[in-house]
Amino acid sequence: MQLAILTEQEDLITQIKGDPVIASIHLRLASSLDPSLTYHTKEHSDDVTEMAIALGATDQLDEHSLLLLGIAAAYHDAGFIEHRTEHEIISADLAEYAMKSDGRFSQNDIELIRRMILDTKLQPDGPSHAISSRLSAWLVDADLANLGRSNFLEQTRLLANELNIPMSLMLNESLALMNRHQWHSRAGEMTLGKQKDLNKATVLSMIESTC
Repeated sequence: MQLAILTEQEDLITQIKGDPVIASIHLRLASSLDPSLTYHTKEHSDDVTEMAIALGATDQLDEHSLLLLGIAAAYHDAGFIEHRTEHEIISADLAEYAMKSDGRFSQNDIELIRRMILDTKLQPDGPSHAISSRLSAWLVDADLANLGRSNFLEQTRLLANELNIPMSLMLNESLALMNRHQWHSRAGEMTLGKQKDLNKATVLSMIESTC
């Protein structure tokens, strides 16, 4: 089911996704990603881009910030084109190259994008993510929006397939992530918080039923 904020911000999302820096990487993802990736697909990057813009617009970010947020979201997993481990660094490099080639963006913009993309890296312990830039909150919330969406279990199965691990283990990993995770933006908490609680209860019930 489409979230209301995606419908409310549909025109803005379409406008920003049409920016050449964003459109170019979406075309490349469509043609270059390993087809064995069942979760980190072009559709996932599309979804994160749309959600990041919608969350940022809901929290009334300015137009330029929304464009930067859209670029960071579009490129945040682009490193999967080259390899799966430590892909965030490659993703940031690809975004930097595209922005420099475009010529519209300042060095501060480019550095901000790099920090945002690197902030999507899952931390090994403690809080799930470290936020280091003024826009990272909306990108990180968009990247983990599946925790608070009604298709959570479907997306979890896709990730389990990609990682080639059983769903039972994936559920335990998901519960551990949920326990470490928090929403960083007001829009994220308001839009996704309630469904995340429901999803967490479902995961707990599924784990308990297998014990």
